Amino acid sequence: MKARNIMSSNVVTVSSTAPIPEVARVLVERGFTSVPVVDDDDGRLVGIVSEADLLRGWGMTSPTPGHRSGRTAADVMTTPVESLAPGADASALVALMIDERVRCIPITEGLGVVGVITLRDLLRTLILDAPGGDLRP
Repeated sequence: MKARNIMSSNVVTVSSTAPIPEVARVLVERGFTSVPVVDDDDGRLVGIVSEADLLRGWGMTSPTPGHRSGRTAADVMTTPVESLAPGADASALVALMIDERVRCIPITEGLGVVGVITLRDLLRTLILDAPGGDLRP
């Protein structure tokens, strides 16, 4: 199975200049754990912001809670970010997520983000949608 068969293609991204409250709103309102960050000029993937990145950037894990050390997505994003192509094999996705301890992999083609795959997407596709994978009582 290939990444293109698993990925969510209605991709939501944030600009590298997006204020932290805006990034947090995207995560909370959409139920995401992370969101890809793109460059304002050319839309290329430049990083990813997770819930933990936001908490760190907002000063929640610093010795002085409430200290705002980050103001924009660029200030708190994880970079470099791991990404794969739509033709990547599912086994490569699983290995990357486990080895790098990440929950979301952007799928890129050319400069743009064309999809994302989360651990939830993998579980749904590889386990729940597999024959005998119906876990309902």
